Amino acid sequence: MIQLASLKTIVAASLFVVIACASPTVAGKPPAPLPEAFLAVVAAADKRIDGGDYSGADRILADFALKARGTPEGIEIAFWRALYMVDPKNGTASMAEGVRALDIYLGTPGATQYRSEALVLKRTAQTVLALRTAQAAPRVSGRDTVFVTREDEIIALKDQLAKANAELERIKKRLANPSR
Repeated sequence: MIQLASLKTIVAASLFVVIACASPTVAGKPPAPLPEAFLAVVAAADKRIDGGDYSGADRILADFALKARGTPEGIEIAFWRALYMVDPKNGTASMAEGVRALDIYLGTPGATQYRSEALVLKRTAQTVLALRTAQAAPRVSGRDTVFVTREDEIIALKDQLAKANAELERIKKRLANPSR
């Protein structure tokens, strides 16, 4: 009887070890490699980007996203679209659109492959937007004065022009009557 209990314990422990080792761990598991079609589409879009064709690259990525809707690859393609949107050389999209696209990607369940990159890219794009906003503040420099708005500069320039015209008139009158 003792041998039967020991045997059952050994079998149960062995079964437990086999099951524990066989089940995949989600937390420490690296992302699965992406299929060849995904990699080919990203390479094709990258080639378009190298040629400056951002619209063409976005079309390639959007077509793939439609075909692969609901798959992990279809979800991850959103990262690449957002990446190309925030590229400063992209004349067809704005940095703000790119930040919104990154927000959508980061909020999508299952978007894990490029999550860290997307977070860094979003913070970088937001910093660029903040710097652009700070640079675009309505401060126009005149000769020795800093004007708050463009209208203030126009008023000051008109005033300077009126003074210059008055001085010119005075000089003309003096030259017309040199005897004075």
